[in-house]
Amino acid sequence: MNILLVDDEKIDRELVKEALYCSGKRFDIKEATSAQDGLSAISQNAFDIVLLDYQMPNQNGLQFLMALKTQNICEHCAIIMITNNRDEDLLVNCINAGAQDLLLKDEVTSTQLVRCIKQSQRRIELQNKLSKSYQQVKELAERDTLTGLFNRRYFENALTSLLVNMRSLEGYIVVMLLDIDNFKMINDNLGHSAGDAVLKEFASRLNSNFRESPLFARLGGDEFAFVFSGIRSSNSALTIADRLLTTFEEPFHFEDHQIYSTASIGITLSASKTTSEDMLKQADIAMYKAKKEKRNKACFFDEALEAEFYRLFQIENELRLAIKTNNFDIFFQPIFNQTGTAIIATEALVRLPKSDLNASPAEFIIASEKLRLIETFGRMIIQKSLCKYAQLLNCTACDTIALSINLSPLQIHDLNLGSFIAEQAKLYQVDLNNIIVEVTETALLENNNITLETLKVIKEHGCKIALDDFGTGFSSVSHLLNYPIDIVKLDKSLIERTIDDKKACAMLQGLTTMLHKISIETIAEGVECEAHVAICQKANVSRLQGYHFGKPMPIESLIKILSS
Repeated sequence: MNILLVDDEKIDRELVKEALYCSGKRFDIKEATSAQDGLSAISQNAFDIVLLDYQMPNQNGLQFLMALKTQNICEHCAIIMITNNRDEDLLVNCINAGAQDLLLKDEVTSTQLVRCIKQSQRRIELQNKLSKSYQQVKELAERDTLTGLFNRRYFENALTSLLVNMRSLEGYIVVMLLDIDNFKMINDNLGHSAGDAVLKEFASRLNSNFRESPLFARLGGDEFAFVFSGIRSSNSALTIADRLLTTFEEPFHFEDHQIYSTASIGITLSASKTTSEDMLKQADIAMYKAKKEKRNKACFFDEALEAEFYRLFQIENELRLAIKTNNFDIFFQPIFNQTGTAIIATEALVRLPKSDLNASPAEFIIASEKLRLIETFGRMIIQKSLCKYAQLLNCTACDTIALSINLSPLQIHDLNLGSFIAEQAKLYQVDLNNIIVEVTETALLENNNITLETLKVIKEHGCKIALDDFGTGFSSVSHLLNYPIDIVKLDKSLIERTIDDKKACAMLQGLTTMLHKISIETIAEGVECEAHVAICQKANVSRLQGYHFGKPMPIESLIKILSS
């Protein structure tokens, strides 16, 4: 056992050493004749016990203990104070300052000293265990268990403290939020273990590449937050964001898979007093803009964005209320045959109650996807569409009219969707052969097994599959080969150009010919005048849809038209 004996009196040191030797125990004793020598010895050596004289020149025992704390040394060694002072308050003060025990000089015997050493060692062991347990609990409270990064609670508290003291900082405080693009697809295709592997590897890359960052955290899911202080300009902030994006250039690894991904980053800067809540909200708004505009991008927050996203917040509230109260309607737009003389199908389009926001259906669908409500809302739309469609069939003699229902990209990741459509069709006594489900080309950009399997199941139930918005820029013939497509809806942007654009006319003609050759029917969207009708008829488009024939209308209006 290594012991340091700190006492300026040689006689007292000899008495203590004699007591230790007489105990029969084996001790390795080093002596220090002043507080300064004692501190120096402790900083250079590891001791199990420090026997410390309370009263020494220039520094007493309490001051010595405070110096140990200040220098952060001797954390794991037991300290026994030796003194002639019998004041009980001194014992309390010494224990509070970090000593494990106090021994009177006239009580220094072999038995007493050994007993005191053993008790002090036991106390320091317990203290160290308690300290370790506290650190573990603190770690659990502050750290994300999966990645080891700080968690949301710690991040928000630390950011708040930084903002309170920002006057002492030079430059900007910068907050960034990072969200991994298409993370849900990783989980859907490879399982949550793959997603966890990506998150852990990303955290490891952060720890390796951003050692200078005082604070980064995983807020939850695939969202991460960063704080940088003393940033001189927005360009400096953008440089840091670009460095973050480069961590996604190399693939992530899971079992035998290489997983490529990108990220979207929102940035906000503050050089004046603000709150952590406001900065996180601003960074979130900017991140959503980055994700909306172009993935693998960083965007800054500005005041115009705040107004835009306040509107989005209101839309989200209205959407939640509409879902909760089932307060939305389905309108129907007729689809005509090639000659424009008969309605052969109708497209179901959702409409929410009118409000001061005057939000479009597309905005509500985007909001439902962002809030992860699209599965619930989408199924409610399907159910209500089939209910009203059954009403149309019962009130008219037009039992061959088809119903077209739109699906969002997220809905076609639901493998149970086909069964749900079949159940609802059976409930309302609707023939599944007259049901068309529309998917956009955007939904097919990720050629994954779940999308293909969902569409196959829907088709096996008897429904037809329509590819919407064909010709908007993402068009790929491979989609027609890889997916069970029955109908292609030619986008209105192409139809609009045909009036004064010969190339557009030729393209329309060519597309229609090609599609018919592979037994795919065509529908022209955006037919708004007689000229459009004539051009589509000349191009041999199968069906026509647009304001020229009728705007989306309540079911009662469509029933009235069909009945007449």
